[in-house]
Amino acid sequence: MSRRGRYVLILLVGAIVLLSVLGWLVGLRTDYLWYDSVGYTSVFSTMMWTRLGLFGVFALAMAAWTGLNLYLAYRFRPDTWPATSEQEGLERYRELISPRAGWWIGGVAAIIGIFAGMSAQSRWETWLLFRQGGSFDHPDPVLHMDAGFYVFRLPFWQFLIGFGFAAVVVGILASLSAYYLYGALRFSGQGDRMTNVARIHLSVLVALFLGLKAVAYYFDRFDFTTQDNQVTGIVGGGYTEMTALMNAKNALIWVSLIAAVVILVFSWGFTRSLALPAAALGLVVVTAIAAGGIYPAVVRNFQVEPNRPQREGPYAQHTIDGTRYAYGMEDLETTTYPVASQPNAEAMAADQSTVPFVRLIDPFVVSDAFTQAQQPRSFYDFNEKLDIDRYTYTDENGKEVTQDFVVGLRELNPGQLTDEQQDWTVAHTVYTHGWGFVSASTTESDSGAPCFTSGVLSDDPGNCQIGNDIIDVEKPQIYYGLLNNEYAIVGVPEGDTPREYDRPTDVAVSDEDSSEADAEEIGDDRYTTYEGDGGIDIGSVGRRLLYAWEFQEPRFLLSDQINDESQLLYNRNVRERVQKVAPFLTVEADPYPAVVDGEIVWIVDGYTTTNDFPYSDRVNLAEATNDTYSGQGVANQANEEINYIRSSVKAVVNAYDGSVKLYEFDDQDPILKAWNEIYGGDLITPKEDIPASLEAHFRYPQDMFKIQRNLLQRFHVDEARTFIEGSEAWATPEDPSQQSPVIQPAYYVYATYPEQTQPYFQLTSTFTPRNRENALASLMSGYYDENGDPRLQIYDVVGGDDQSVRQIHQIITSTSEVVTTLRDATQAGTTVEWGNLLALPVGDGILYLEPMYLRRQAGGQGEDLPRLTNVAISYGGYVGFAPTFEEAVNMVVDKYVSGAPSEAEQNEGESDGETPSETPSETPSEAPSSEAPPTAEPPEVEAAIAQVLEAQAAYEEAQASGSNEQEGAALDALLAALDQLEAARNAAGQ
Repeated sequence: MSRRGRYVLILLVGAIVLLSVLGWLVGLRTDYLWYDSVGYTSVFSTMMWTRLGLFGVFALAMAAWTGLNLYLAYRFRPDTWPATSEQEGLERYRELISPRAGWWIGGVAAIIGIFAGMSAQSRWETWLLFRQGGSFDHPDPVLHMDAGFYVFRLPFWQFLIGFGFAAVVVGILASLSAYYLYGALRFSGQGDRMTNVARIHLSVLVALFLGLKAVAYYFDRFDFTTQDNQVTGIVGGGYTEMTALMNAKNALIWVSLIAAVVILVFSWGFTRSLALPAAALGLVVVTAIAAGGIYPAVVRNFQVEPNRPQREGPYAQHTIDGTRYAYGMEDLETTTYPVASQPNAEAMAADQSTVPFVRLIDPFVVSDAFTQAQQPRSFYDFNEKLDIDRYTYTDENGKEVTQDFVVGLRELNPGQLTDEQQDWTVAHTVYTHGWGFVSASTTESDSGAPCFTSGVLSDDPGNCQIGNDIIDVEKPQIYYGLLNNEYAIVGVPEGDTPREYDRPTDVAVSDEDSSEADAEEIGDDRYTTYEGDGGIDIGSVGRRLLYAWEFQEPRFLLSDQINDESQLLYNRNVRERVQKVAPFLTVEADPYPAVVDGEIVWIVDGYTTTNDFPYSDRVNLAEATNDTYSGQGVANQANEEINYIRSSVKAVVNAYDGSVKLYEFDDQDPILKAWNEIYGGDLITPKEDIPASLEAHFRYPQDMFKIQRNLLQRFHVDEARTFIEGSEAWATPEDPSQQSPVIQPAYYVYATYPEQTQPYFQLTSTFTPRNRENALASLMSGYYDENGDPRLQIYDVVGGDDQSVRQIHQIITSTSEVVTTLRDATQAGTTVEWGNLLALPVGDGILYLEPMYLRRQAGGQGEDLPRLTNVAISYGGYVGFAPTFEEAVNMVVDKYVSGAPSEAEQNEGESDGETPSETPSETPSEAPSSEAPPTAEPPEVEAAIAQVLEAQAAYEEAQASGSNEQEGAALDALLAALDQLEAARNAAGQ
């Protein structure tokens, strides 16, 4: 290469390096400014200084070690080297390196050190927990080490051992290369193949490797408490690991140490034969294979497998107890809930503890109704899945009422802006925020539409009976939420015209905000100016230049919309905002909004997790939390394994100014205590300082509940033998309202469960026996009691004949009233959507409730609002289906009082070939009778019954996996079969 070419190459490389370093420095500066804007600079500084410190220490250590080995190999190189073709081929490399050996040694050492430092700095969290981590006061039951050793200290010790192995291997490779280059080590020619110095040097390194291996074997023993048990399929060493493999590790420790001593003896020249060190290494390998592989396999296959409950029982019990503790289920309460074979429907109708609060509105289905009814401009939007929260208000009679509501925020969705509105200036300085906290009753509807109770922004206020102003909001502007993560530039000089679009003025507003004077109306629109201090000042040229580089946007420098008062708002997604402020937390997938003291805030549950807890089963976060909502308005959790979780933090993000407050919720969690100390001791606000108005909106965390529900499918069992046999295992039912198989979500309800003295806002779900999908095994509830403490309750359902939610859905959709409604909807081109199917313990039975929504398909015009048209309930096997919940309850009561056969009994009889699954009329053609049915039907009737059963099976299959057209055709076939059955019975005189 010419001299000019070399200069150009050097210039290009230098420019690339300079730009990379400059970009890194800009990123550091902007990160610091962002952390400073939210008041968490300690998080940034602790993270950066720790990473820099680890990088420096380990880079220097690896560089020094590498340089030392290279220097020794170079220093003790032979004065001459054999004249062989092999050595002649290396001569040109020696001539290149020798004149500048020091530079070469330093350069190679520095490069290797940099890579080592980069690897080490990523372990900053491990080091900080090692330094500050405390005790759990929960020892593992076998090795009797506190869980804090496994969570806080063992990971860093293992990192140091891994670093040590890497250093020794680098030392060996570096020394081998240098010795080979200078002839101290050769593979051909006469005489010794290795000089004495090379032999001593390399032998010491190999002995050091074996010594580290002995240390690694010692720490490997502790991994048995967190590894998968191949026999029982749970985490925690069993009989094989704690006997055979434990003995093997102990043996390998001594064998490795003996081999290291033997190699050291060899290195000092007592013998020059390689047989002795080779034998020592061979002994380690053979011991590892025999003691670590063959012997444990024999024990597992011939002692453990034939006697699994006896051998593995004690260890499975350790995992049962450890899992309950690690997942916050050590205080799990299990209660028997007896269900009568004929529960009293009249008592159910008179219930005042749960029935008055039954939720009819599904927050997943009505999101479109919120958007379309409360969307005066196209760029307003609601999250795909709304939330449920409870509020206390004074009704028209002056009585204080607590009720749950469907709630959502009318956010600005950048994806809905028109091409003109997506101009950079308009998108980032005009359309900066959403407007309004919107709520609707969960217990009533407005002609099938949501009954809005707050935040109404519409020309049609509706006919809601509750009222439109029960939740008072002072600042309804939404700058931080879930739908808009674009940056915004806000602020104008005092006296200038506001330029941020706030809301339209040509529609009715149910609750005006208190800062009306700070806004200006222009035509049919209202404009305002951000008054918070949660942004970053970008009024100076330096700041504008900084963010022009950071966002690769030159208009930060060119736009005249940026002035001395301008602030930059970014990282506006509340989940990402909390995650950035508290990187040690796993953030809840579904934050929810609440109005607290007149301010709109987002409440985000923060979890502390680890995958290193001893004798605790492991779950995959993504799999355990996946249900109908995942990816549809609810974020997907990371695909990572954990075996410990605590709901330790309640993070609160102000929707207006973006301020983040971290409140301690679990004041006993050692991981949270460690991180709080790491960041100076004041990162987390103590639990006792939580405002009562905020605590009133705390709810049992969803992801925590889903993980506990996933584990309790097996770990509800207390006795190890039954656990291993799996005879009492449960399953979480699939969502019957969905065509594809997906786990049914847990639901928030405001209800009074057995042994509760007052209604609680609780998260609830059901279980079925594994391999018996049609039966109900138990109910699960999670809630906060009157003291704000979490409670987890299991109700084992015994007696009666209660079906699973899937079976109830099939019974409901097979009744004549529902079949007729489905037929009419199909013929009218209307889509049927089933809402949440709730199972609630009421009286001496289980009340099932499932709302039906209809959407009329309008070709080329999208879809109309989902309308709540009917409510289906089931109690004691009786099904009620009517336009209102009260009417459906009355239907069930009438059937119960008249002694009519329940739909569940009819369904069971038809499955046995006695009667059809449905009747074409709304009333039974025959009165119920106590007499035994005839032993045989006429041939024509039997044939018609068979056709009905076949058509019913085809219809259920179409419901589960078919299109609307297939479902409609199957429904027509079923109705035709029912008509034929009725005709056959009339002809037979029945």
